[in-house]
Amino acid sequence: MANAIFRPISKIFRNMAWTSGNGETLLRLQEDGNFVVYRNGKPAWQAEGVYPYGESAVMQQDGNLVVYDASQTAVWASNTSGKPGAELAIQDDGNVVIYYQGKAIWHTNTAG
Repeated sequence: MANAIFRPISKIFRNMAWTSGNGETLLRLQEDGNFVVYRNGKPAWQAEGVYPYGESAVMQQDGNLVVYDASQTAVWASNTSGKPGAELAIQDDGNVVIYYQGKAIWHTNTAG
């Protein structure tokens, strides 16, 4: 299978996930508000400070991946703004990466 690419503006809400092409890697905004990468069904990474506040996650047009709370206040960000058109890749190898002009600018470092 191929890596799954999510372009601006891709958005998920609680109890939803972005999934890799092979289905083995998930970036999930959990029902409890946590933002977690799962590899083969096991947690591999979580965004600091999100639990229990996460309500939505957005890959923004400015290249920033952001988790918002119920009042639309950012509770976590990849800090990759200023890169319009950057894409979020949920990779079959277990890594979650933001690419800008073909170069990785952020990742979860969870590849197998």
